[in-house]
Amino acid sequence: MKKKLLALCALTCVGALSVSLVACNDKGASEATSFVSLDINPSIELTLDKNEKVVSVYGANEDAQVLLYGEDSVIGMSVENAVSKITQLSVELGYINEDNKVVQTSVSASANAEKLQSKINAQITATATGLDMEISCSVADAYSLLRKLENVKAQYPDNEKIQAMTPQQFKLVISASETGEITIEAAAELNTQQLVKLVTEAHKNAEQFATDAYLKAKTAANDAYDKAVGAAIDGIYTSYYMAHHPMNAYYGLAYQGYKTSARGLNALADTLDFIEDVCDYPLDEAQISAISQALGLGDNVDALKNSDGEITVKSVEAYADKTFKNTQASQELEAMKAQLTAALSDAENVVQQKINELSKEYEPQISAVTATINTALNGLEAFIPAGILPQIQQIKTDLTDISEQITAIAADGKITSEEVRAMAALLERKSASSLESIQNDLTAEELEEVKALQQAALDKISNEKVKFDNALTQAEQTAKQYLQQLKDERKAN
Repeated sequence: MKKKLLALCALTCVGALSVSLVACNDKGASEATSFVSLDINPSIELTLDKNEKVVSVYGANEDAQVLLYGEDSVIGMSVENAVSKITQLSVELGYINEDNKVVQTSVSASANAEKLQSKINAQITATATGLDMEISCSVADAYSLLRKLENVKAQYPDNEKIQAMTPQQFKLVISASETGEITIEAAAELNTQQLVKLVTEAHKNAEQFATDAYLKAKTAANDAYDKAVGAAIDGIYTSYYMAHHPMNAYYGLAYQGYKTSARGLNALADTLDFIEDVCDYPLDEAQISAISQALGLGDNVDALKNSDGEITVKSVEAYADKTFKNTQASQELEAMKAQLTAALSDAENVVQQKINELSKEYEPQISAVTATINTALNGLEAFIPAGILPQIQQIKTDLTDISEQITAIAADGKITSEEVRAMAALLERKSASSLESIQNDLTAEELEEVKALQQAALDKISNEKVKFDNALTQAEQTAKQYLQQLKDERKAN
């Protein structure tokens, strides 16, 4: 669910949350030009400047979060010192051991990628040797990455950029798309420098302690508070206009309709984000049996479990990545991969059907948003003087069209976060345009009056702000305790 982590970083957050190894507030850093991925498991991403110094660092999975948690920052270090530190921690915490002695590295750079990768690989092996651990670095790509690339190519058969993409390029594209700011198709159109810049900013904004549980709690708190704020202030422009400029009240009604609807759709998209990740669903006994058979594990499937004791597509892929990279290539290995891929694909198809059924349960939220828009439409007709109705025809047309588009989201039997968030983005643009019209229409003094009314409304919901702050504080503490517990357990073993 890393894409949720990076997408949610754009949400409103109280206070700056800090933790070691977070690339925040690094305003003096040079511009990043290279992207480095170390798949141990843990999976860690770095971006580097032209002098090969670390600009940002990010733990791309839970093991990486555990490894990095509570450690001194590697920001500003040379890449050699940074990967040496990460390798040392990996050995100390048992991620690199007798059963896992291969580190897969990937480098995407504006220049000299091969030279940089050779330098990184040499440093990793030298550090491990100094710790009496003989390991090797491989440019071969992880099973899970290759599987994902095949799926994406199948999804976009007519996209030439995606079809021509190498696993190394795909690694950077995936990291960029998981920021939540850009789709895979759009990311495929960008060059390395543009992608590295996007990923670097996402790294800097990411809260490294953000476990899935933390993200769910934060999302719930954000959405609850945002709805409270919206209920308090979205209609203030409408009421102000009705009281002072009734002939132009359509400005306030349009803004309220757009903004309130956008809030509702964004909240729904946030919820859908957490139910859509097929890889995180616990598998049933039949699916686990098929996967176990493919891997030759028999009845002992404990190695497939994640830290919560569940077996998911993601936890199976993590096991497969480690096992396959530490196994010499052979026909038997390729046959095992093929059988596992078939078993995972079957499991994913079943889970996707369940997700589609579950998403249909959110139709009432869709209906609530269309009701908000229809209320705005009714208001335009009921409260706007008949003499100026022609002036608001475009607003009525826009609202009607948007209402129909939102209703159509569920027409195909499923509701996806992508289509809901795209609709929310359209509404946000419409609300911003309406707000600009309001700001151009009202005087500076009137705008100050409205601002004062909004602040007064916010002051009245101060208890909601306290709930929001408390929820985030508790979620942060729980997440940090969880990561520290996992780290302590590794140190003890």
